[in-house]
Amino acid sequence: MRKFLLTLFATCLYAGYAQAALFTQFVVFGDSLSDNGNAFIGTGGMIPAPPLYTAGRFTDGPDTAPAGTPGGLWHEVLAGLTGEPVATPFLAGGSNYAVGGAKVLPGDPVIPSLAQQVGLALAASGGHADPHALYVFWGGANDLYGAVETPGETAAGVAATETAMVNSLVNDVALLDAAGARNFLWLNLPQLATTPRGAGDPLNAALAQASTQFRTDVASKTALLTQTLGVRIADVDVYALYQAILANPAAYGYTNVTTPAQGLAVNPDQYLFWDTPSHPTTTGHRLIGFDAESAVLNTFAPEPATWVVAAAGLTLLVCVRRFRYT
Repeated sequence: MRKFLLTLFATCLYAGYAQAALFTQFVVFGDSLSDNGNAFIGTGGMIPAPPLYTAGRFTDGPDTAPAGTPGGLWHEVLAGLTGEPVATPFLAGGSNYAVGGAKVLPGDPVIPSLAQQVGLALAASGGHADPHALYVFWGGANDLYGAVETPGETAAGVAATETAMVNSLVNDVALLDAAGARNFLWLNLPQLATTPRGAGDPLNAALAQASTQFRTDVASKTALLTQTLGVRIADVDVYALYQAILANPAAYGYTNVTTPAQGLAVNPDQYLFWDTPSHPTTTGHRLIGFDAESAVLNTFAPEPATWVVAAAGLTLLVCVRRFRYT
């Protein structure tokens, strides 16, 4: 009897920590950092493709040069950690609308912006947003890189791009909220001025300021939207994560956090960046996925249920102790 109670107690404690599925699905909006097949499908399997990239994803893998370990993109890692289904490409009927090269702001004649991706998602669902889904936003790097690389651009123009990005993303969230969405995940940007693509740009200082401002704006707009719309938004502080990695690479298993591994005779698992456009390696995606999991659980985890199960476990512990001494 005592052995049975101990087993039941351990089961209850495990159940208290195990997370049931929190969402019906992930609906992803973004660029190449989140695209797991749309660009690949749209280009007939040409981009991204081996050996420069693992098939369908802008990162390394077993089929790249140098070969990396399979790992997937950050939101695929997150899905595995939280027990959710992976968002597959919308061009294959899935709920991942991220496309390599996408910007937050409209303007590209071919690649849908994040605002246009939201429109595609709502059109596919008949104008209704699933209130039990998690709507994911990660974009802005292409807008800011594009701004600083535009001939004749000024620091003021880069700052204006950042402001327009934030306002557009706020509008995207409001549009989805009006359609019924309640749960959001929003990632800010790393310090783009320290990436392989941004480090040598003449407008490096403006890029640095815009990256920092975007972090501040994401946090402030999250608080505002949460209060005014009543939605729940989990923020992933990618900026802080990258700064921590740059400050102590060895703590994260890295030997190089400044130059890309693509095309070199190295172990890409020890590199933060895969290519000059500054896509992370699969190990980088894994770290972002871990941070995203923490943000999701802190915002959405059903704590009351966990406490109920924990209380049941404590009750069983009392029973076990009483049984032992009677």
